[in-house]
Amino acid sequence: MKVDLNIEGIVMSKRVDDQTGNQDAPGLGRRVRQVALVPLCLSLTACGFLGGGREDYDGRFYVGAGALISEVEPDTDNVPGVSVADSSSAGGSLAIGYDFSPRFSLEGHVADLGEADLSPDGSIDYQVGGLSAIVYALASEERRARREGFSVFGRLGVGALENDAEVVEFERLNDVHLLAGIGLEYGFEMGLGIRAELVAHDTDAQYGQLGLVYRFGQASRGGAPASRSIDPVAPEADVSTRAVPVPAPSNSRINIDTDGDGVTDAIDQCGNTAAGHPVDSTGCDVFGGVVEGVNFNSSSDTLTAEAQSALDKVAETLSEYPDVVVSVEAHTDNQGAAAGNLELSKQRALSVARYLVSKGVSGAQLKPQAFGESRPRTSNATAAGRAQNRRVEINIVE
Repeated sequence: MKVDLNIEGIVMSKRVDDQTGNQDAPGLGRRVRQVALVPLCLSLTACGFLGGGREDYDGRFYVGAGALISEVEPDTDNVPGVSVADSSSAGGSLAIGYDFSPRFSLEGHVADLGEADLSPDGSIDYQVGGLSAIVYALASEERRARREGFSVFGRLGVGALENDAEVVEFERLNDVHLLAGIGLEYGFEMGLGIRAELVAHDTDAQYGQLGLVYRFGQASRGGAPASRSIDPVAPEADVSTRAVPVPAPSNSRINIDTDGDGVTDAIDQCGNTAAGHPVDSTGCDVFGGVVEGVNFNSSSDTLTAEAQSALDKVAETLSEYPDVVVSVEAHTDNQGAAAGNLELSKQRALSVARYLVSKGVSGAQLKPQAFGESRPRTSNATAAGRAQNRRVEINIVE
């Protein structure tokens, strides 16, 4: 007696050989169609990832594990006296994958689906493995990029089947087959995610599972492209609050300070600064625009070492002027989705404000604001223009 395990393609076609192993012509035809499905599935998987990756996206590896409930059903229709007594079972799965873009991931997995019990006696165990493309949908691009919050996803790929049996003999018609699935995933900021999913290894083996995934490395923010989102390193901001003594010309303006900013008119290049505002050595407002040197890691809100050094001087100045309130304004260029750029600028403005507070600045002195790509300083048509538009400004709030 032989019990066939049928992995026949998208449409299930059950076929059982007799004890002599004879096969009918329709069964052979179905196996030929199955051979055609495998390269087709591989082509779809490959095309999805070759076309779905982005040069500016910081991909991440991840691992996963889950517990599952399966439905496995060997074909016993044409085997006299033998039937499937219980097709439900339980098992577990392991997975490893890589996020290629905000929308696509490639994942390999193995799973033990448990066993199907036969009547009057015997059982057949199922183990599966697979390689599949995963497509994330519905969530915003920025959330998909970070794999945070709720996302709906689908999978399509190729699978392989392995079996063991007790008491009965069996014949597996096809080792390689099509697999598909759909699921819901919720990701937390620390890289941990919860995943619920339904997976079908063709029509003889399906399962539902609940599991955990963990992604390594820093999440991509999905805003301006990584190759262009790091602001160019520039000289550190000059945020000294007092004039540097310089030789003054010998005229009647030597000791005159009309605007009362501590810098005499003879060397004051900004003669109408408001009283109480911190000024630099030329008598101009320290906080009146772009803070040079405030850069971030690629597509993220993480401050670089140069940015922290520049902000240390900003914090020192604000601490000396506790009554001064400033706006912390973050801007991006127009590369990427507008919504993603706005979210990225929001996170960057908050990152600057948090850092200043950590250096002793009162939170009441800071008003973070995000503008995304809405206020360019110059044209975004050139790389140089886009570099100027990716900036952080600090301005005094009157």
